[in-house]
Amino acid sequence: MQVIDMPKQGQSAQKTCQNENIHHTRCLPTVNCIILLVFFAVIAGCAGSYGKLVSNPVIMDQYQTGTLSDDYQFYYSGREGLPYAVVGIDKTYQFNARLWFKIDSMDQVYKKISNLSDLHPDASRMRAADILDHNGKRIGVWFSYYYYTPVRINSETGVVEIFNPYDPNEDDRGWFIR
Repeated sequence: MQVIDMPKQGQSAQKTCQNENIHHTRCLPTVNCIILLVFFAVIAGCAGSYGKLVSNPVIMDQYQTGTLSDDYQFYYSGREGLPYAVVGIDKTYQFNARLWFKIDSMDQVYKKISNLSDLHPDASRMRAADILDHNGKRIGVWFSYYYYTPVRINSETGVVEIFNPYDPNEDDRGWFIR
C-alpha cells in the first residue's frame, strides 16, 4: 500500500508535484515548442537543397520541332536502346552523372528521347518538364514516361544530382515490393 502525501496547509498541489519530480502539464507547451522549432529548422535546411520537375509543353514542342537548346549537356539513364529518362543540364552547372550516361550529339539526344521506355505502369504519355532549383530557377530539362524523380542541388558546391527514376522495387502496378 502506497501512501500519498497530501499538501500541507498553505502549500499548493503544484509545488508538491514539482517536488516529487512529476512532469507538470504546464511544461509541455514549452517542450512542444522546442521540438517544433528544431523540426522546422531541419526541414528548412533540407528544403533549400531540393529542386523539382515542372511540366512545360513548350519543351515538348521544341523536341517535336527539333529545336531543343544546345545550351544543355544531355544525359540518359537506363539502357542504351531503351532509356528511362533524358535530362539536359545547363552547362553552367556541374552534374553528378553517377548512374547517367553523357550523350555526345544532338542527333543522339533526339534518338534517345524517341526511344524512351514507356514500360512504367502509369505511363500514358511522355512528360517534358523544366528542372528547377529551390528558388524556381531553370537549371535543365527532363524527358521521361516517369513523372517524378528527386532533384538535389548541393548548396555549397552547386552540384546537381538527379536520381534515376526507375525503382526496381516497384511491381507492375507501380506498388513498392518489400
